[in-house]
Amino acid sequence: MKSILKSLAGLALVLAWWTLRGAGDDPSQESADSIPTTVWAGGGGQLAIEADTTTAAQMRVSFSENGETGDERSLSSWEDIAAGHHSWLIDVPKGVSGYVDLGAVEPQPGDKLHWTLSVDGRMVDEQAQTLDAPLEDGWAFGIQAYFDDYASGQLGDG
Repeated sequence: MKSILKSLAGLALVLAWWTLRGAGDDPSQESADSIPTTVWAGGGGQLAIEADTTTAAQMRVSFSENGETGDERSLSSWEDIAAGHHSWLIDVPKGVSGYVDLGAVEPQPGDKLHWTLSVDGRMVDEQAQTLDAPLEDGWAFGIQAYFDDYASGQLGDG
């Protein structure tokens, strides 16, 4: 139950951040309504996402260049998906961090989310959650991971 609450709290924070921050007028802030196959020039590694869900969901993947110059780019991407198996293969550049989130849309008790995340063929994360009871108002059901560097597969605390 603690892992569900931790995942839900993290998902809520990221969604609130994206909602409040938005794309704005900053040209370094990009958004896309599909998960890209290549982020900027790519070349750092291959991030593979394999996801299974028993309910409609939204996959979100964000990318932020690491640095301190003030002109680092960021990209927020998402796709609405139906129940079933889904996969993405993303060519990522080195030095890019971000979140991978899978959030259910109107889940019911018994609904399940599962994913494996791999970088260059090496699994770096596997998560599965089952919704045991109806969600209370203001709660979400999802799983999340934060990468300090996608290309290396290094997970972090975000």
